[in-house]
Amino acid sequence: MTKESFLRGAVILALASMVSRVIGLIYMVVLPRLIYDDGMGLYQLVKPIHYFAAVIAIAGMPVAISKLIAEKVAQGSVSEVRRVFRLGTLVVVVTGGVVALSLLAGSSWFAQVFARDLGVSSTLAILGPACFFLALSASFRGFFQGLQYMTPTAISQVADQVIRVAATIFLTLWLRPWGIERAVTGVAWGFLVGELTGFLVLVGFYLLKQREILGELPPLNLRQGPDSATQIVGKLLSLAMPAVIATVLWPIMQLADSLLIPWRMEVAGFDPDAIREGLGHLGMALTLAQFPNIITVALATSLVPAISEAWALRNKKLVTYRAEEALRMALVFGLPSFAALYVLAKPLTLALFGYSQVGTPLKILAFGTITLGLIQATTGILQGLGAMTIPVRNLVVGVVAKFALNYFLVASPALGILGAAWSTTLGWVLVAALNFSAVLRRVGRVVHWRYGLLNPLLATTLAAVAMYYLQDTLVHFIPNSLASLTALIGGFVLYFLLLAMWGTLQERDFHLLPVVGKGLSRFLQDWGFLRS
Repeated sequence: MTKESFLRGAVILALASMVSRVIGLIYMVVLPRLIYDDGMGLYQLVKPIHYFAAVIAIAGMPVAISKLIAEKVAQGSVSEVRRVFRLGTLVVVVTGGVVALSLLAGSSWFAQVFARDLGVSSTLAILGPACFFLALSASFRGFFQGLQYMTPTAISQVADQVIRVAATIFLTLWLRPWGIERAVTGVAWGFLVGELTGFLVLVGFYLLKQREILGELPPLNLRQGPDSATQIVGKLLSLAMPAVIATVLWPIMQLADSLLIPWRMEVAGFDPDAIREGLGHLGMALTLAQFPNIITVALATSLVPAISEAWALRNKKLVTYRAEEALRMALVFGLPSFAALYVLAKPLTLALFGYSQVGTPLKILAFGTITLGLIQATTGILQGLGAMTIPVRNLVVGVVAKFALNYFLVASPALGILGAAWSTTLGWVLVAALNFSAVLRRVGRVVHWRYGLLNPLLATTLAAVAMYYLQDTLVHFIPNSLASLTALIGGFVLYFLLLAMWGTLQERDFHLLPVVGKGLSRFLQDWGFLRS
């Protein structure tokens, strides 16, 4: 069977995201050495334009296509699955084509009006075709995700990243003798080559696997006649728009933060140097606080088609089971991540960034790590149920609350930048609570209090104590970075062993891990850590 369980699909996507992030981290270390500080300045001018162009090109289609295809899969209609895919592809051809032509023809205008530097016009022109291939890839990703086959998305993501980084390094070095502006176009060419590679990988999977996958669909179970092309396009657009709004909301929120926080810190009496340092510390802390949610981002992607299929089948029991499994995994990974970031905040940030001061806002944001994971999991559940606008509405409420808290807390001389950390954390808590309430109203009880909450809480407490004392002891004998890494690994190993012994993690959970899962479960059973 090419169809994967939604949890296995989430694990595959998470592993691919982890590999991509590690490669991306190497990329961000190498890039300044290739294009220097002038080139990085030009690159930063291009990034927001590229981001918004990519959002418009994709047009929220991966979520929309995957959800609608999952519903057609539940009906067992191969022809309807193909029609949704064709029409979804047509939409992204239009949106991606408009974006590509706009950047190609209007690169000088965008460079002058938005970037205020004509030196990036060539870079923007090259990014146009890159956005087009990104849009086409979005359609194929939606197709495979709707069929709950996540491997093509994962492999294309890693291939895109590897080729993009390699192409960027080669091309920037090759173009650098012609000046920094030409060297920065090497970054754009790298994006283009990477997106083309990812697209070709997806096309290859489609040509090789689509007959096999569609042949596994259940018997035809149409409860109503097939939708017209207009109806399908209308459904796709209505499903996609909330995803587009939510995607655009994050950078707008960050932009508002960059204006509001310095102003309120000035009111509190902080000097410009303290404001810049505070913003830098908060940015580094946010990067680290959001890193553990690789799992829940992948989980949300895998959840949408899984819940959509169960909902279309009118199988309430299956909906509840999948929602409960998703939230169990969100808590199982969220709780120890919170403990690690809280207990090891200062030694970790000293080892990674060289600034132990980052640990103070990180301790506050660590609380939000749990709720951010819950936001992503509950968003996937609600989108799968067709309640696309509810997560967006809740996100808007959370953003408004965050800005209001920023206004008051950041202006407190006792808090300053820590007020921004608290407002972000409390905003996440509010959104998670609203989303969770919406899930409860639609699905019912979705958290098993013993296996989903009590056991992870107890294991987290013991792991936190172990991490604290390991770090505190080892730092006297080995370097801080090595002591932090050892304490981190030791705490997580203890945590997962406890969950395995207490029955929260079972044999089927370990089997989700590709390649090593079955061997690891046998090893744990042989040593008495895992129940048969």
